[in-house]
Parts: sequence; structure tokens; C-alpha cells
Amino acid sequence: MTATEEFRPGAVPYAESGATAWRSAVLGQRGAAPDHSEFYELAAYLVDTLCALDGMAGVLAGQVTGYASGRAVYDDEGIDPHMRLRTAVLALAEARQHISEADRAVKRFWSAIGHIGTRYEGVLS
Repeated sequence: MTATEEFRPGAVPYAESGATAWRSAVLGQRGAAPDHSEFYELAAYLVDTLCALDGMAGVLAGQVTGYASGRAVYDDEGIDPHMRLRTAVLALAEARQHISEADRAVKRFWSAIGHIGTRYEGVLS
């Protein structure tokens, strides 16, 4: 491992850890017995994660919007790099719309699952 690989400043290591953690969570849940309290907790983390993803998309959109200011940019396929940057910003705007839709759907799931309980031999949980 090089020194550069060992220390990567900024947001990338956090994003990598988050993605890795969510993949692990998916694997863990596949093997877990269904439990409404875990559904509820996972929904809360899904909402939190979607909020963070929306925030990151917003930050990236702002940074990409001004990326060509004060620096020479090029496109490796010969397309106008300013148009390519504009396309990238529009893609992030679209992603934010979908994240917002997903957030609303997950909040509906969170609310619905919060009303579920189980009965085992006369005991409520």
C-alpha cells in the first residue's frame, strides 16, 4: 500500500466506508430472522442515509457547477467540457429528485412498520 492509498483526505474514505457498511448490512439482514423492531430501526437509518446522499449530491452539484472557473478543463472524448459539466450537474439534480422520492417512500414504510407488533402466546412485543 502506498502512502497515498494509506491516507486519502476528504470525503472519499467516508463514502467508501458507508457503502461497505450498507453492503454488510444487506448481507446481515438476509440472514436475520424477520423482526419488526429491526425493520423500524433500519428504516430510520435508511432515512438518515438518504438525507446524507441528498446532501452529498447537493455539495457535488455546487462544486461541479464552478469547477471550470479558473482552471483549464478538457473532455477525453472531445466534447465541450462545459457542456459535459452541465450534464453532470443536471444528472445530480435528477438524482436528488429520485432521492427525495425514495425518502418519502421510506418514511411511509417507517411509519407503517412502526405500528406493527407481534403476539406470542398472549404476550405482546
